[in-house]
Amino acid sequence: MKTTKHRLILPMQAKGNVGKSIETAARACWLNQRGIPWQGFDLDGDNRTLSRLFPGQTKLVPLNGQAEDLDELISILRKTTAAPVTLVDPRAHLDGLIIKALHATHFFEIANTQNIGITVMVFPLDDLDVMTNLDAVCQFCGSQVEYVIVRNPARAAKTRMFDGSELERELLNLHAATIKLPVLSEFVKLRLAKMEADHQRGVPFNEAIGNDSLGLDIMARGVLQDWLGTLFAQYDQIAAKVLPALEAAGIKPRNAPPIGEPATAKRGAKANLIA
Repeated sequence: MKTTKHRLILPMQAKGNVGKSIETAARACWLNQRGIPWQGFDLDGDNRTLSRLFPGQTKLVPLNGQAEDLDELISILRKTTAAPVTLVDPRAHLDGLIIKALHATHFFEIANTQNIGITVMVFPLDDLDVMTNLDAVCQFCGSQVEYVIVRNPARAAKTRMFDGSELERELLNLHAATIKLPVLSEFVKLRLAKMEADHQRGVPFNEAIGNDSLGLDIMARGVLQDWLGTLFAQYDQIAAKVLPALEAAGIKPRNAPPIGEPATAKRGAKANLIA
């Protein structure tokens, strides 16, 4: 039995605004918190979420779905073995081009020989076009990848078209894992945006919590810490789906980063040393 040495994670969905970027950014925070090396490729030249938050670990490769973009995608696939984990944050409507790159390079066969595990993230919505698109992605990938179903109540409070559907049954039969993306309040989002504007740079969620000098509102930090902690616990549970085998085996669940610097106590400061 082969052991997965590298992991490529692909959100493959035509529709935008489903939470792909915020989920990828949270997963990157989890990887950093767990000490797992990764590389990222941000294909969304408009939002630039992953490359803005993690400029030292992510390369911006703006793609628009044109035919000439195929070479760029093939180049990214070639780099998959350069790090234990490779994150890709595509813009909307790149699923067809990604499928074309995987097919043209016979990447599933290459991944099998080079011990590369592939994970496809899917975001169900009550939309017939989305369901048809997800079905096409799953038909193409089949059992050659791992699947993670991402439920995002902020974008899809209900998923009646998916729940109990033949597509859901197929994914579960393929041992798909499921995570639920907690709703991040507008209160926190607005303060994160202001903080980034004040400092003129992207700030990862865990740094916003743990770095006092950034000045994020203390209540926003508490809400964000709980949000990250909920997600981190879910990623710990599905580590085998999103990490290589060695890294997954070493996962020891821990909480989200603490708020600010831990309190320090001076030895004997509160003890009665006179009696």
